[in-house]
Amino acid sequence: MRIAVIGAGAMGCLYGGYLSRKNKHEVWLYDVVGEQVNFISLKGLSIVSPGESVMAYPRATNNINDIPKADLVLICVKAYHTEEAAMAADIVGKSGSLVLTLQNGLGNAEKLAAVLGEERIVVGTSSMGAVTLEPGHIMHRGLHRTHLAEWNGCGAAGLNRVKEVFSEAGLPVVLQDNALSLLWTKVAIHSGINAVTAVTKVTNGQLLEIPNALQLAEMAVEEAVQVAEAAGIKLLYSDCLAEMREFAESLREHRSSMLQDVTHQSKTEIDAINGKVVSEGKRLGIAVCVNETLVLALNTIETLYRT
Repeated sequence: MRIAVIGAGAMGCLYGGYLSRKNKHEVWLYDVVGEQVNFISLKGLSIVSPGESVMAYPRATNNINDIPKADLVLICVKAYHTEEAAMAADIVGKSGSLVLTLQNGLGNAEKLAAVLGEERIVVGTSSMGAVTLEPGHIMHRGLHRTHLAEWNGCGAAGLNRVKEVFSEAGLPVVLQDNALSLLWTKVAIHSGINAVTAVTKVTNGQLLEIPNALQLAEMAVEEAVQVAEAAGIKLLYSDCLAEMREFAESLREHRSSMLQDVTHQSKTEIDAINGKVVSEGKRLGIAVCVNETLVLALNTIETLYRT
């Protein structure tokens, strides 16, 4: 199978690296930024995790036309680049190829489906944390599950094929039967972790140890759960607060993706995560004051990058 990964950040490289390790599949990493892909193309990709360091040798390019037609396309870009990623996937994908979004937040699947067709979209959420240490060097803290669900029409055969490819590469997979439940569950949990760690600039473990920060994160999660329930979406967990704490505990030393963005003065995905909780909450008449405050705080921090 030929696999194209759109977005060669930490998560794109993590998945692309694992999928290419056994040389069973031809894996391409694509990113508009040349530094990462140029390094990987020349010297390979180093993936560092507790207890081991492995090398992988996916192909890598910043020219989308270098990539032959792919059977599976992974979308690993930030939510605000989804439209551009959809166009890239349209170039490299075959007419029947599946497109798997492993992005944060809500709204990505709809944007991809508008360009590529709903029947081609697979939705995924990842519990893994990854950081780019320097070009070509990725750190992650242990293999955690990837949850997959069909968006609207790829069918069980397509979903099981993706699971098979991931499992063969050593990536544990759980299949879910409702994409919105899957996406909203992750948004609920990360509405607390990502936003609060980004505002306070603490690791996941520190978030758990600072009572005020943890309370703020829990309040954001509670609002997101209330919005999902009001929208008629059944979440995967009966206690998302406990799941949020468990997730943070499992990656204590990790700096959330949103905190990494703030540290590097990059645009965050706050609008696709907490911002979606706010807009849906207002539509349904649910109070979302904590999430709205976190959105305003992160938007302000982003504005200050330019001063």
